[in-house]
Amino acid sequence: MYKRKPFPKDPIAKELAHVYAFLHILTDFPSDEFVTPLTRSFIQSLLAELSHQGMNIPDPFVLCPNLSFSELAQAYTGLFISAVPRVPAPPYASIYRGGDSSLCGRGLVEAEAFYRSAGFYPRCGAEPPDHLSCELAFLAHLAAKGAWDMEEDFLKRHFRPWFKTFHDRLGRVNLHPFYSMTTDLINFFTKPEPEESGEIYPVSETGGSHRS
Repeated sequence: MYKRKPFPKDPIAKELAHVYAFLHILTDFPSDEFVTPLTRSFIQSLLAELSHQGMNIPDPFVLCPNLSFSELAQAYTGLFISAVPRVPAPPYASIYRGGDSSLCGRGLVEAEAFYRSAGFYPRCGAEPPDHLSCELAFLAHLAAKGAWDMEEDFLKRHFRPWFKTFHDRLGRVNLHPFYSMTTDLINFFTKPEPEESGEIYPVSETGGSHRS
């Protein structure tokens, strides 16, 4: 597996779209499907492929052999919904993009503008469209279309600036292995690419991409 994909017709596009879609699911509130053998198999296959390229992310199913839905629900709630004295890292772009840490602000306006320009109509349930899960669904949509210029524009101008702060916040708390893995995967698949286009670079031993 390679990290990215400059060719609209490349089969890697389908693979990346699947990864984004999977991460979209993992950043929503947990369900029983998170701990099924199918989910475990997909995660372990993905981590194994990345490990071959030097990107070593601990497997949460190894660290937590009896991982359950209730354990994940408790971890998700404490990280992203409700905690004392405060939620460590709310998963909304507006918290980090507006300057005043409020919901439904600049981050929401930006996300909706990108969605409209791509003809994307998010289905986020009760969550606002700038929720992390919703933005990953948008990235899956763009990857499936091979819309790499639009994907990079969204990542550069909107997603990376707020996700970096969000990811840094999570690095300061005792993160459950499942969500440590999830956010590390998001960081890996959304980080900047080399400036050159037209080639696919494998991942270096430090986790970034390099020319072969």
